[in-house]
Amino acid sequence: MTHPDDEISICAWIHRLTLQGNDVFISWTHCTPVRMAEAKRAAHVLRVPEERLAYFDARDNCVCDQLVSLLPQFQDLIMRLKPGRVCCGAFEQGHLDHDATNLLVNKSFAGPIFEVPLYYTYLTRRPIVNRFASDQGQEILPLSKAEQAFKVRFARQYPSQAIWRNLLLDEARRVLTRPSAERLKKSERMRLQTHKDFLSPNLPQPLAERVRRSEKWRRWEAVVKDIL
Repeated sequence: MTHPDDEISICAWIHRLTLQGNDVFISWTHCTPVRMAEAKRAAHVLRVPEERLAYFDARDNCVCDQLVSLLPQFQDLIMRLKPGRVCCGAFEQGHLDHDATNLLVNKSFAGPIFEVPLYYTYLTRRPIVNRFASDQGQEILPLSKAEQAFKVRFARQYPSQAIWRNLLLDEARRVLTRPSAERLKKSERMRLQTHKDFLSPNLPQPLAERVRRSEKWRRWEAVVKDIL
């Protein structure tokens, strides 16, 4: 994950894995002392031992500017853990830090990479949360009522962040504006990553073209060309 609390997007899925005895490791690209302490408590709720947690020291909102220095650290982590698969936030132009972590994973790991939706795009003040820009190839994990309650309880492990309040507010908006829409906490989504052209937005048209014309995309292109 990029930031401590991003794992809320798949916390029920992680919890299922650990309950079944699978080995799960979590890393965060950006961390502060406060967020690290919260991440440790959150990982304990997920039943992921502290020795299976890793933290990088990338600056918030600046991960893409640190790709060159972060890449060998990511490669070292992958080499030590030898994972069977890796999961990260989707490359969907929702946040430059998320896209940067996705690129680092792809430059470090040759096995299957799965991505989960966080939000898109950085063109709007109210991005689409926990949904892919295109549902092609996605698998949906329906959550039991107990897992839905777990998801809200897990989000509360990050009191320094507004994520759990935003989750509930977004759900309230959906109920008011789209009563038939599926509520966010009722499922989690994942897909095998196939889009690996990091100089091309992973969005449908005309949204992709709008992103290409944005300042953030120009910043992304400028730094990514140094590492591809």
